[in-house]
Amino acid sequence: MTAQTFLYYMAGLKGIPKRRAREEIDRLLEVTNLSGVRHRRLGGFSGGMRQRVLLAQALLGDPRVVILDEPTAGLDPKERIRIRNFIADLSRDRIVLLATHIVSDIESVSDRILMLKRGRAVGLDTPENLIADVSQRVPRSVVPGRFSLEDVYLYHLGE
Repeated sequence: MTAQTFLYYMAGLKGIPKRRAREEIDRLLEVTNLSGVRHRRLGGFSGGMRQRVLLAQALLGDPRVVILDEPTAGLDPKERIRIRNFIADLSRDRIVLLATHIVSDIESVSDRILMLKRGRAVGLDTPENLIADVSQRVPRSVVPGRFSLEDVYLYHLGE
């Protein structure tokens, strides 16, 4: 199946009329930088290209809430930054729920963070407030220098 065929298939499953689907698919392929490979088979795509196709299909129908699970996993650094920037742009006009273990991805795109440990919320706030809270609880001798969101993550995991 090609990228374009896959997106038309997903648009059909979502009940998007064909004319609207064509417009959205063209726009999403452009936004995800996949216009030039729309007729290539997905099996020949790199991991980053597949991630972008999946992002495009998630955006079909212009949902107000987008849920992404590990959207940058397995990507090279350049592609990770590109996808991260894309997600940050998405979050300007919709709610984006991002599940990931890559702390730098969270810090660069999130204005509110929910940290879970074994299914329980252990932190919910802005990155700045989460860092400030942990910096007051942990002695500087344990974590010298400025605290980071990774320190918050490790603190809540008990490490």
